[in-house]
Amino acid sequence: MYPSTKQTLRKIYREKRMGLSTEEFQHLNGQLIARVETLEMAPWQTVHLFLPIAGNKEPDTYAIADGLRQRHPDIRIVLPKTEQGTRQMSHLVWDAWTTLVPNRWGIPEPLGGTAVQPREIDAVFLPLLAFDEQGNRIGYGKGFYDRFLAECRPTATKVGLSLFDAVESISDVSPHDVAMDLCVTPTRIWRFNTIP
Repeated sequence: MYPSTKQTLRKIYREKRMGLSTEEFQHLNGQLIARVETLEMAPWQTVHLFLPIAGNKEPDTYAIADGLRQRHPDIRIVLPKTEQGTRQMSHLVWDAWTTLVPNRWGIPEPLGGTAVQPREIDAVFLPLLAFDEQGNRIGYGKGFYDRFLAECRPTATKVGLSLFDAVESISDVSPHDVAMDLCVTPTRIWRFNTIP
């Protein structure tokens, strides 16, 4: 049987992603970004994005931001900023004046800016290493996003981004894990819950 615990899947999918050649990564990333652009974003006013860690072969969310700014200039883009020692995040508007600085994990974060409360956010794009057919995701294991999502409105759309398709199931999902509504991959958009 295929390994299905978070720890095992985290290791497998981190290695799988890092094993992609530059050409494979660029091809998969291009397909994923093209699918993101088909999402119905017009109703959203505030979108939360993560920025990729250099060298980790994460989806290029800079391209998603560029697309949002071109097609939906009224949408406010928000980035997370980790709070040292608390395992919490604050959320700041990303605009033309924002200075980005890598944090201790190499994640680009806003140095300052206008704060946004989680309940103001309409959609959250989520980093992940793997996900299952029920919409459960496996992140890097720090729990920042599960705590953040618990503070968002239940109606906020939770969108995963993955270079690979779903595994059948994650065996050790915990009660505080927040499932996704959608997950965009290079080959399809997975829809969970009741998102049309």
